[in-house]
Amino acid sequence: MNYELPRSARLLVAVESKYVGFDVGRTHKAGKKVKVQRSPADIGMFIIWFGKAEIARISALQLTQTIEYTDV
Repeated sequence: MNYELPRSARLLVAVESKYVGFDVGRTHKAGKKVKVQRSPADIGMFIIWFGKAEIARISALQLTQTIEYTDV
């Protein structure tokens, strides 16, 4: 498994998030600063962190249309 550190990014589109352990969440607008990390359990998925307990999961194929890395 790969436990990379989350990288800084900015949303390019609106994304629905969920709170860890709950089925509720909210929508975040484009332009929001986030952290992005590859999922250690599923290499084809990425996790977008909106703080410590709010996340969204997106596939690797959708990553370039969803976020833009800002730490490069």
